[in-house]
Amino acid sequence: MRSAKASPSSINQALAAVTLLYEHGPQLRITVKRVRVPRPGEPDALSPAQQGKVERASLRRGARDAAIIAVLLYAGARLEECERLDLDDVAITARTGSIRLHGKGDEVHNVPLPAVARQRLSAWIAERGNHPGPLWTGQRGRLTISGITQVVLAVGEAAGIKGLRPHRLRHTYATRLRQGGADPAQVQALPGHASVETSSRYFRAGKAEQATVVETIFEQ
Repeated sequence: MRSAKASPSSINQALAAVTLLYEHGPQLRITVKRVRVPRPGEPDALSPAQQGKVERASLRRGARDAAIIAVLLYAGARLEECERLDLDDVAITARTGSIRLHGKGDEVHNVPLPAVARQRLSAWIAERGNHPGPLWTGQRGRLTISGITQVVLAVGEAAGIKGLRPHRLRHTYATRLRQGGADPAQVQALPGHASVETSSRYFRAGKAEQATVVETIFEQ
């Protein structure tokens, strides 16, 4: 089961069943160590080069798709939060901007938008028009969760990244925050994580990043 890459929980359930069989069999016993569930490692974020390809691909697909990718990449929105956006959730001025994300239940948090996200949202709103209602529209009205997922998949395909999902863009947002010097509290607050424990995984750098840090620190 391990060579077939079954999950630890599936393996442990199988072992429990075998153990139970021996306990209720002819006084036989079996002792097998349980599989340990590893802690989540480095999140599956896009590399800077991959991110650049995704953004360029989104721009080629038009203002709406570029704005959707910008909200996921530069505000760290969850898929459901992105889908729920209305025009009045976006506040953009000449120099500042923010977006209001509606999470589960009554959870609402405002996220500041960097210049690139403000530009792409402004371009879409200019094309969409300033009438109230859903921010993302398609031929049948509000773009659904499935519709937004299809946009991300299509952008990923055009960028040469098959199977790209919205949550990977959210991982990229939190990873960039940490790489840019944000502390754990900020990496928790900006993406709207429920706890610092959720955010802590973004501080578990992978081997490639660890090697780069060591080279930089001990460079002579």
